[in-house]
Amino acid sequence: MLPKERVLKAMKHENPDKVPFFYRDIPEVEARLLADLKLNTRDELLEHLDIDFRWVSPEYVGPSLFDEKTNIKRDIWGVEYKYVHFSDTAGYWEPIERPLINETDPAALADYPWPKLEWFDFSTLESQCNRYADYAIMTAPGFASPGIFQCPIQVLIGEERSFMDVMLNPDFIDAIIKHSLEFNLALVEKMFQAANGKITFFRLGDDFGTQNGLVMSPDMWKQRIQPGLKAMADVAKKYGAFYYHHSCGAIRDLIPALMETGVDVLDPIQVKAAGMVPAELKTEFGDTLCFSGGVDEQELLPNGSPEDVRKGVFQLLDNMAGNGGFFIGPTHNFQDDIPTENILATYKAAKEWSGANY
Repeated sequence: MLPKERVLKAMKHENPDKVPFFYRDIPEVEARLLADLKLNTRDELLEHLDIDFRWVSPEYVGPSLFDEKTNIKRDIWGVEYKYVHFSDTAGYWEPIERPLINETDPAALADYPWPKLEWFDFSTLESQCNRYADYAIMTAPGFASPGIFQCPIQVLIGEERSFMDVMLNPDFIDAIIKHSLEFNLALVEKMFQAANGKITFFRLGDDFGTQNGLVMSPDMWKQRIQPGLKAMADVAKKYGAFYYHHSCGAIRDLIPALMETGVDVLDPIQVKAAGMVPAELKTEFGDTLCFSGGVDEQELLPNGSPEDVRKGVFQLLDNMAGNGGFFIGPTHNFQDDIPTENILATYKAAKEWSGANY
């Protein structure tokens, strides 16, 4: 089967010829894998691993977002970041300047410099899709996969304030959502128009879970967050795309509300988080909801042997892959502490399982 055919068959809750393979990493891991495997490009890496998905995005052509003199990066919302190493070979961009952290007046947001549609070039989207016509095509992480709570709310005002203001200053939160949606809804519409119906999955990325539970109650989530997510997803669905939602953490109690919002695929099944037991999720929701991810990055991949990974992958697929509805991949971006051999073992084991069980 072609990769896209394989993915669409799984979406119908039918068994394809093999379980679809999903992939995500941090840049440092990509660079290491390319060197270890003697490959030159990301497309070559995805082909080598037999990944069934490809990612597309409009091109950013707006004001420069990186200052070479200070090594400070900005995002399209005006938040500034500094690269912070967490190991000798990898790091993350950590926010150092949140422009709305001290603002509380909803009316003041009218004058804030929100991102503009003209900062993006949509003209190459259809050609990107044509290049990957045999694959399941997804909007890429970043501005092509927007959210509401984690970004822009948390990045603009900080995590602590966001948790409090949802309850104590809801008018301010609603105003941020309103202004951000004015941009994001136009972006999504333009993106899907330009792709001419060739994008398979619209990815929305917004984390609503911690290791042990939700960041807000389901009722509060439905009141503050759900309408905006649904509005963006409805635009994509109008063009025939599936809604693929990424949220880390213990979000089991939110899954019914996510399904009401229109979620077709839930990613990444953080299996070590409370309540995120793959077999239970498949039994409870697997008749209608599809899942993506599931290969544990908290313990198995960084600390296990390739044989441990093989056994873990087999167990995961035994629990999740029957009757389709599952794409195998990591529970987060592959991180720098995961050995190359364990990343390779993940997909090798999945191929072996498919051969034995399908």
